[in-house]
Amino acid sequence: MDQTCKPTLFTSCTMVIVVFLFVATVFAVSDEEFEPGQEVQILQSLASKFTTAKNDFIQARLNSAYFPFVKSRHENERIKRMNSTTINSDEYMKKITEQLRTWRGFEEIKSTVALTYANLMFETFYMLSPELRTSFLQSSMTADDLQKLPLSWQYLLPHQFYDDLELSGAGFAELVNSSPENTGLLYKITMVLRDESVAMRNEFMNNLNLRDQYREDMGYILGYRWGIESEADSNYDYTMSTLLHLPSDVVMGINNATFDNLNIADNLEDTSMWDLASPQTKVAWFTRFENRKGWKEVAGTPHHMMRHGHLLSGAPLDKLRELKGQEEIETSLLAEVLDNTEMNPLRVQELWEALADVDREKSFISQASNLDVSQVLSHYDTLDIIHTPHQHHVMLENAWFSQDKFNVPWVNFLAISFSYMNNEEFVSWSYRELQNLGKFVAIFSPAEIDLIPADDFNTTMLSTILSSTLSLPQLNSIYMKYLDNNYLVADATLNPLLLSALPSATILSANPPFIWSQDKTNLLTASAKYSPGQMHSLHEISKPGHWAPANLSAILSTHPQCMSDVNPQEFRAKLDYVVSAIYTAGPEKFHVIATKVQKLPRHLLMAWLEEAHTRPGSKRLPGDWWNSDVLLDRVTSISIPDSGTINPLPSHPMAAQFDRFTSANRSMLPSLALAGMSCHCINLVETPDTMEVLALYRYHTESQGEVAAMPSSARRCWAKKVRQFLHLKALLFNVTVNSESELLSLLTTADIKTVGGEIFLTWGGPALASITHPEVMHEVLMAVGHTRPHLYLRNGVTYTCMKVMANALLDTMMTEEGGINFRVLTHVHNLVPYTDTRVLKAGPADIRLYVSSVLSPTCKAVCLKKKERELVRQMILQSYGPPSTWLPLDLVELGDLLVVMARSDLAAVNPTSLRMASAQLASSTLFASSLTEIRSQSSPLLYHEACGAWLGGKDGRQSDEAVAMYKQWKMLANFIVVGNFLQVEVLLRKSDVPKPRSGANEFRRKRQAQTLTDGIDYKSIYTIVMNDMKAKFDAKELSDAQKMEATKVITETQKMLGDSSFAVLGLEREGKTQSEVLAVLAEYKEAGNMSEAQNVQVQMLAVDTQVRMIQELVQVLNLSADGLNLTEDELGTILARHTFVLRSPGAVSTTMLSNRTLAFDETSEGTDGESVADELLINDAETTSNPASIESKNAPEASPSEDSDDNSNNAELTTDATPASSGTTAPSGTDAPPSPGITAPPSHDTVSSDRSSSALTSSTASTISSTVSSAASSSTPTSTAATTSSTSAPLNPLIEEENDFSELLKNTELTDFIIFSAYEPESAYFTTLPSMDSITLSCDVVIAAGTSASSISSSDIARMSFKEVMNCLSTLGHLPWPPSVTKSIWKAVKEKVDSLQDSTMLPIKRDEMLQLGTLLPAIAAYDSELLDMGRKNIDGISLLGRTLSSDDPAILNLVQLFITLNNVSPTNPFTSTEAASLGQLLCGL
Repeated sequence: MDQTCKPTLFTSCTMVIVVFLFVATVFAVSDEEFEPGQEVQILQSLASKFTTAKNDFIQARLNSAYFPFVKSRHENERIKRMNSTTINSDEYMKKITEQLRTWRGFEEIKSTVALTYANLMFETFYMLSPELRTSFLQSSMTADDLQKLPLSWQYLLPHQFYDDLELSGAGFAELVNSSPENTGLLYKITMVLRDESVAMRNEFMNNLNLRDQYREDMGYILGYRWGIESEADSNYDYTMSTLLHLPSDVVMGINNATFDNLNIADNLEDTSMWDLASPQTKVAWFTRFENRKGWKEVAGTPHHMMRHGHLLSGAPLDKLRELKGQEEIETSLLAEVLDNTEMNPLRVQELWEALADVDREKSFISQASNLDVSQVLSHYDTLDIIHTPHQHHVMLENAWFSQDKFNVPWVNFLAISFSYMNNEEFVSWSYRELQNLGKFVAIFSPAEIDLIPADDFNTTMLSTILSSTLSLPQLNSIYMKYLDNNYLVADATLNPLLLSALPSATILSANPPFIWSQDKTNLLTASAKYSPGQMHSLHEISKPGHWAPANLSAILSTHPQCMSDVNPQEFRAKLDYVVSAIYTAGPEKFHVIATKVQKLPRHLLMAWLEEAHTRPGSKRLPGDWWNSDVLLDRVTSISIPDSGTINPLPSHPMAAQFDRFTSANRSMLPSLALAGMSCHCINLVETPDTMEVLALYRYHTESQGEVAAMPSSARRCWAKKVRQFLHLKALLFNVTVNSESELLSLLTTADIKTVGGEIFLTWGGPALASITHPEVMHEVLMAVGHTRPHLYLRNGVTYTCMKVMANALLDTMMTEEGGINFRVLTHVHNLVPYTDTRVLKAGPADIRLYVSSVLSPTCKAVCLKKKERELVRQMILQSYGPPSTWLPLDLVELGDLLVVMARSDLAAVNPTSLRMASAQLASSTLFASSLTEIRSQSSPLLYHEACGAWLGGKDGRQSDEAVAMYKQWKMLANFIVVGNFLQVEVLLRKSDVPKPRSGANEFRRKRQAQTLTDGIDYKSIYTIVMNDMKAKFDAKELSDAQKMEATKVITETQKMLGDSSFAVLGLEREGKTQSEVLAVLAEYKEAGNMSEAQNVQVQMLAVDTQVRMIQELVQVLNLSADGLNLTEDELGTILARHTFVLRSPGAVSTTMLSNRTLAFDETSEGTDGESVADELLINDAETTSNPASIESKNAPEASPSEDSDDNSNNAELTTDATPASSGTTAPSGTDAPPSPGITAPPSHDTVSSDRSSSALTSSTASTISSTVSSAASSSTPTSTAATTSSTSAPLNPLIEEENDFSELLKNTELTDFIIFSAYEPESAYFTTLPSMDSITLSCDVVIAAGTSASSISSSDIARMSFKEVMNCLSTLGHLPWPPSVTKSIWKAVKEKVDSLQDSTMLPIKRDEMLQLGTLLPAIAAYDSELLDMGRKNIDGISLLGRTLSSDDPAILNLVQLFITLNNVSPTNPFTSTEAASLGQLLCGL
């Protein structure tokens, strides 16, 4: 096995039931009513029924078909399972088992140990009545008898115990309803009913009451067990809640007869549950409904619109566009659908265009946040509503600012806000201006708020302008204004929202502006924005009454983090107070507190469980095992719920615990603290109850957010607990187990769904892919495939292991389905990117539906190596077509999957499409999220950094793959920034920007008219690089791999230059070879046939050629910044620069291009654009037409990849994510037109797997030799005649022509964007996407781009105006910057902000520190003297204490500075707040 794939430890255990040993062990307890020998009957009965029972997998077969395991091995051979010979071999199973023992600590579990697990079950059996035990042994149990069995027995019993019950469908439903947390029973009963009549199953469904968390399981059962899609004889009316949980492939697989017989069209009329469905589910159901019923039944008539109009929330944009101008449906009906249906904003925008003006006016308040900015502007421009903006004011404030989370796109927020702003500078603002703006003051930065006269900020005004949307720095500025205005007012009442701005000293003062007993809830709510220093101050003032029930209830229901300073010992001692506080809060707050307490530090939750375990009744005696009834807060005979207390959320996952909470017999509520389970606590879980405890544990951990993860230690311990459970099953069912592969074969579907992929990954790819039982392997790998990709990075599983699992599952599904289809893609799910080129055989419609109806946003943040990125890129191009044709919804559906695209793919996207999608792309991207539990990391990493660490393997984030992935993220993030730049452009170019904002806007417009030089002499750097390559080539210091890669870079860049230049001239290639293209360009230049604009663009392309050669060859040659005479920042600027981004000649802004050329002219002698263009065109023509014939005697063989053990069908894919591709890989037989005015360069050749490596190598030396010779020689141009004549020479084999590109240049209309493009300025930016270095950012763009703005460079900031950077200080200081760039970002910020350079305004104090946030570590490291370490600034200093690592060299200096400046001594020591705030800084003592 690949040694890079050592993820888990496996144990070998041969399980032989020794009855006499069992008797001696189990029946150590006395039971005068128990008859000796019953244990043998029990075991024989369980084993016999297990063998003759049907399993609960997709292919329901008797267990006897797979057990003993020799039968599973025969089955593997029969179905021709991938690698079956290896999987079936004893040697391989032993190897897997030994590796798991070594790498995961999966020790062998002896039979004697397994017997102790069985003892737990039998102890509960002894507690049953003699009559019940007898009926069990005689297999004569009634439904009432079964319900009296312990839940662990109900879970483990083979389903024959239920087969013999003479129950109706309603009776079986009652069995399931009586044990709502028992998923095993749910699967067992549904398996019993699998072959029963449709009528009986219908009755079961009619009477089933499922908790919300099990509806997905029911959908899984209906789709993959009952085969609902082909139940042509069924007439059951499934509820909407059930239908919405069917897997997408099942939805699409429902045949027409079943669709009609199940009355699905009627059931889909129920809108009560529709809005709760995921966007993916809505797409699937709309698609299936339209396929069966047609578009007319959705929106063809008023009647159909009223019945099924809500299905439009899953419709494609082109369908919605058909509604504009139709006359059959009153637009008021469309408006009603909009107002009553949760819908993607892009769909809202299309439907908005179909509304009449009167309906738009009525719906504007409810839909303003979903509209495109052009529609907002149009609404105010076209309607005769001069006073409407102010009439809307209060309604918009109520709609937008009353939400828990502000979800309005920034540009829409600006557009509305501008309508309320007077055209006066801030310093001239009166009370009226501020009052008119109201809560829309949130658009102002702290610096802007500081300019408004303090007299305006009285108590009444604060109520008008304050909202929870304001950040801490904004609130701080308002608070300071309030103090300036009210410092003489005695007993002034402070607005609750301003409590967030109170300094620590004020919170701790003798007379704070609040009264704890009255204001504690407001204080606790305000603390969500606190700095660490403020937070500790709050903890201090809350301590005296910490344990009072009223205080503790408020803390637990509002801000449990207040208890983070409590040590575990004290928490255990005071646990009764904690529980009492929860009961004091009452049933109405139970679910709130159950959610909030999950924010307690894990060590306190752990202490909660440890203390609860010591209380009477918590242990299963004899021994220390948890009593599962206590741990899970089950309702028992001694804890009867209060029938008079109604659960407000009866379908909530904690509904059973709520019932227990209402009992008069109070609990210590350990079920609320399960997320704190330690390994010790997990090991004490009663083994038979493993699955039920694990299910609730997973609920608590997964409810903490979309990127939540189990603690790694707990995950491994749960894996070990699952192994104990499986050993128990092996003992009970008399199954001999000799390896880990066989042990895992005892899993059922219910087990697999409960355990989940996150825990299964602990075993690693080879173990899971080699599970002996083929059906178990299938289900387990499906569980892994449904696991969110971020968990792959945090689990210790290697990249190669992911590919092993992906291809094993793909092979299994292809065997079942006979090829690649939508069902295959759905089952493989998140493992699809790790498969091989076989997935490209899927139809374009299937791939598109897979992206839009299967993958959620969290599933699209993929971390892939170059080869797999190209695979997914090909899938996207095959299904979505050329990027130039993509609509906004296409971009949103693709989301973070766009990270796999080439730079030129994204450059080809229509600007209007990107602009309209940009807000959603910015809000949904996960790559700048913070991830904990990253292997070998003690602190959190950004998602894209964690990607690099995982992809790099042992080399971590320094590996080539890690660096490449970082570049891909930066490219995607820049793409999102550019989209938001275009959004802001529409607003600022088409609206009357009020004076306070117009000054910065004017500067920005001037800067947009020119692209300033970055001061880098590209030609000199290019010459250094080429000379270095020539020297290394002559000295034979280049490896074969370097030669091949360098050749690829050179020839691709030559081709891009030629093709892009040809496009500028508007010429058709018409089959011309590369050398012929270059020759034509040289002729055009010599004859003077180029226009000024074309000349400028060709000159720009020539410089782009130099830049790209530098970008690529620096990595190939391992060159550093020092070796190129550059700073790290300058090299970063070069590497980040976009190249070969063209504008249509007809749309070129000559002024802009001329200025850009002028900038190049001004750099240094010899770098003028024209001479560069001449030299490159001529030298490149010579290079490609006169290759030297240097034969390599040692042609290297293709080096094996780390995944060489993958399926043989895996073809080699060569890709370069940085350079261009404009749809050349579109599906065969389709046109791939660019958007109007866009002529993008072609993609690189895909190197086929059968191309000989020797052919590549034989030309490597010649190409490099001729190229570097040209680059290193005199820059004197060669004659045109010589260049032209050289075109008749044969082509170098490396630059074989691509497929005829002319098909991709056919003109097609992307779409009529109607109003969306009407408000776009006449600018080249809206013809072809601009590059980052050609735009000037404003702070509004940075805000709108969200976390993606952390990709901007210091040069981007350097191009911003001084005013914009000042206004953006707080925004820039709260972006998740990669640590590697904070120095350069801080340097750029400092140079732009006067207050950071003016000695009279320094050092940096509390207010500025709160704004600078994430940049403070860079300031501490490089400009520590700028920080004011005085005590009064402790709130700002606390940000440093939280972010600096203990080994940072800046720590010693800062803490000593604090001590000196504040005279800290034994007589004047640190206060507790100071000590807590300094945090990591104290490590410098």
